[in-house]
Amino acid sequence: MFNIKGGYKFLAMVLAVVFILPILTTTAQDVPTLDYYYVLLSAKPEDLQAVEDKMNEILVKNIGAKVKLHPQSFTDYQTKANLILNSGDACDVMSFGSFNPFPIAVATGGLMDISDLVKQYAPNAISSVPANYWDAVKKDGKTYGVPIFVGGVSKAGFWVRGDLTDKYKFDWQNAKTWESWEPFFDEVLKGENGNVIPLISSDPYWGRQWWPNYYGYDSISDSIGAVGARGMVGVKLDDPSLKVVPVAFTPEYKQAAELARKWYNKGYFLKTVPIDSEMIALRSQLKFAAFEILFVGNWSTKNMAANEWNGVTIHAAPIQDRMVVTTGYALSSVQGVCAVSQHPVEAVKFIEEMNKNVDLLNTIEYGIEGKHWVWKDKANKVIGYPDDVDANNVGYNNVTHGQFGDKRLVYLTTPDDIGLLDRDNADLDKAIYSPLVGFVPDLSPIQNELAQLATAAKQYCDPVDKGLVDVDSGLAECQNQIKAAGIDTIVSELQKQIDAWKASK
Repeated sequence: MFNIKGGYKFLAMVLAVVFILPILTTTAQDVPTLDYYYVLLSAKPEDLQAVEDKMNEILVKNIGAKVKLHPQSFTDYQTKANLILNSGDACDVMSFGSFNPFPIAVATGGLMDISDLVKQYAPNAISSVPANYWDAVKKDGKTYGVPIFVGGVSKAGFWVRGDLTDKYKFDWQNAKTWESWEPFFDEVLKGENGNVIPLISSDPYWGRQWWPNYYGYDSISDSIGAVGARGMVGVKLDDPSLKVVPVAFTPEYKQAAELARKWYNKGYFLKTVPIDSEMIALRSQLKFAAFEILFVGNWSTKNMAANEWNGVTIHAAPIQDRMVVTTGYALSSVQGVCAVSQHPVEAVKFIEEMNKNVDLLNTIEYGIEGKHWVWKDKANKVIGYPDDVDANNVGYNNVTHGQFGDKRLVYLTTPDDIGLLDRDNADLDKAIYSPLVGFVPDLSPIQNELAQLATAAKQYCDPVDKGLVDVDSGLAECQNQIKAAGIDTIVSELQKQIDAWKASK
């Protein structure tokens, strides 16, 4: 005889198995996967997997999705990022910065309009940056990225080896022009018997002499020109009319080209420009004395020295007293949702999580506690390597701190950086603000001209910028070729947009 009471119990068990148990046992296998592209110096496969697994422990619980990490080298990111966005390959979130310019991705249609999604799912990201940062990630009123708070101050100057400044008794703290460094470079060439080259160069980025902000220009967009260059158009920082000019025709560009040629002939740069991977190897072998850069900051260089310079002391030596704030400053770190993403809601939630979840953010920044890092001063959020681990053998090594989420949540790697944000804010209070802050060009109407310009600039202007050719003949050829490529059309279109933007203000 059928037992009614027992039958109910059996039925309840069946219902639990069919309907309730799957809910309670949801795992990472049951949620969407977000393909995430970012810059990473190096990682062993097993360590990268460990970082991914740790992140997914957090993400599956908090946003109902997991992430698949796709780290890229600096070299690959410069050439492949836009191809990834427009190839149809799986892509949900991508990080943008100087090595992967955000405006190009917007202009080519590689990113999704996330205006409504950000309002709904990213309140921390919205409140973490100044309101005008959001103007920089918009096109036609639509939002295509999430700007990341990176803080930081950047000025033209050098990262220079302290062992060499000590050896040659060079007063690097009071050398405040490019030219005032020449005696040091001459001493290095002579004293190191040619075994150390004064300045780093590489193809395509390093070793260029045109630094727009140093010469008093806002470049509008570094993506206008050759890959890795710093823009072929600009507006003078002190020009209230906001007139757009092709910079290769300006006296300042010629001045930079003449200095580049002088330094190349003196042997301050390698005669054959290395690719990035070769440069990185030579740098770790201490074959260079200094980086010439636009972004000397207040932050400690100890971590960089350990990761990139084989542990020698690296001094940060600005030659500018005041930094220049441009729209590019707001775009120095941006997260975007790929246009092909099948999971845009979860993608925005992932970006938001990196802007509020300290554990998640520092896992992708530094790896696994105890394996890749340990606390050195927990009260002040200072970490370091575990015993028997250093920059040369750590399994997960990221040097681009600030590309993922709110920099204020990122752990410090040296006690020297305690109070860094206060020092940065003091410098920002006296910064020079470009009259174009908040303006973002729409490059879509001039895509053909931009492609032609990039090709011409790479072939004819890069050699001038790097001092590889005679200035008079090389600069004339550069000017002729970029004119033929349509730079006047580019200038005209940008002027029209800037005039309309200025009138709207």
